[in-house]
Amino acid sequence: MLFPKHIELYPIMKKVFTALLFPLLSSYYASSQDYLKQAQNHFSQYLNSHDFVHLMTESLPTLDECQMVFKEEAALEYHAFVETMKAKAEEELKTEPELFVDVRIEVFSTQDIEQQKGNYAGGMQGILDKLQPYVIFHKVSLLREKGAAYGVAYKYWVNINGRWVFFLKPYRAFG
Repeated sequence: MLFPKHIELYPIMKKVFTALLFPLLSSYYASSQDYLKQAQNHFSQYLNSHDFVHLMTESLPTLDECQMVFKEEAALEYHAFVETMKAKAEEELKTEPELFVDVRIEVFSTQDIEQQKGNYAGGMQGILDKLQPYVIFHKVSLLREKGAAYGVAYKYWVNINGRWVFFLKPYRAFG
């Protein structure tokens, strides 16, 4: 027997667990809140639809960035899909620009998809096997009214090494 009978392990384990886990959880929560604030601040600079389209085209992923979000062959397939998006962006710039007043950011991860929780498009469930683990996606919605329930949604953005990278509806590349 490792411990004498008179030593209760539960209180000791509880203290050790709390001492180790609480700082980890609180730093995770703080960093996720920081990312949300960073996203809010970053995307709030692009409330003109043409400015946002320019941002999207400048933020399309490189092959290396695709490999950080998608597994092996899926990364190559998605990167090929990216090339087709560039022409569509040029068409968007031919329309009248729209001015928005606010931005809403929604966040989910690959773990949320696995556990079937979160606010993400259904197509993401269908490509779960193509995604790298631990990827955090951001849905950016440009709002016509402050605090509006709905807006123009841009799915999805991923912060990779401090750069906001746009992965347009990833499930479309594989459908």
